[in-house]
Parts: sequence; structure tokens; C-alpha cells
Amino acid sequence: MDASSPFAITFPSKIDRWIVWLTAIPLTISAAAVTSALLAGPPLPAAFLMVGLEVLIVAFMVWTCRGTRYLVTDREVIARSGPFRWRIEIAGIESIRPSKNLLSSPAMSLDRLEIRYGGGRRLLISPKDRAGFLEAVVARSRSLTRQGEQVRRAGMGFTGSGC
Repeated sequence: MDASSPFAITFPSKIDRWIVWLTAIPLTISAAAVTSALLAGPPLPAAFLMVGLEVLIVAFMVWTCRGTRYLVTDREVIARSGPFRWRIEIAGIESIRPSKNLLSSPAMSLDRLEIRYGGGRRLLISPKDRAGFLEAVVARSRSLTRQGEQVRRAGMGFTGSGC
């Protein structure tokens, strides 16, 4: 089954307001700088270039913020954030646990889940419906078990809060 399958479940990212503000402030400053530069009367090609770049930057930021979501198919977890995509085979997932890690990731919130997979690789995500996401992943695996907000490969055991 691929991401377009009717059995794929989509989980939008939880969005922290402070992340939206953190994104909006530089965009506002940039828009003010472009407006100021345009008021100085630059040559037409330069004006088009400034406005075009500003529009592209804003479009990219909006696409990334509004387009961050996670799909669970019968074989994969697919994380999407704007033009970026990560694919994780469910059979390769070693564990999922809560995290507040600040590392860059396809997550619009610090209320995150850390997926460990493929021999030590990890991805931080922030599904709005964490319980539903965990349930969907475990339901598609023969070897994953869930205890609260943690998921482990059968036989690995559960330890600590994971935060």
C-alpha cells in the first residue's frame, strides 16, 4: 500500500504557537526590508527579484508549516514537511518514545515522539493525535508492543519515561 491508498491514515502535526511566532517574526522583518527597498525606487528587475524571492520564502515557510504531517500505511510511516519526506519501514522500527528534543525535525511542536529505527537512526515527529498514531503503527506490526506512550519491539522491555 502506498501513501495514496485509502487505508493510509494521515496524522497532522501538532503546532506550537511559539514556533509559528518564531517563523513569523523573521518573515515580517524581511517583508519590511523589501518594502523599504522598494520605496527607494530600485530598477524594475531588482524590484521583481526582491518581491519574487520574498514570495518564494513565504510560500516555502507556509508549505512547511501547514504541510507537516505523518502517514501510516500498512508497511511504512511517512513523515512529510513541505518538500521533504522521510520513509520508515514499520518492520524496522525499534522503538517509539516521548521526547522534548530540540533537534531539527519534521515536527511543529516540542511535544514529540522519537522513532528509533534501522540500527540507531531516529526521527522526531509531533503528531497531534499521539495515541492514534501509536495505535496505528502497532496495529500494522507483528513485533511491536505498546505501553502508554512507548512502543518497543517485542522482548525489548519498557524503561523510564523516555523524556
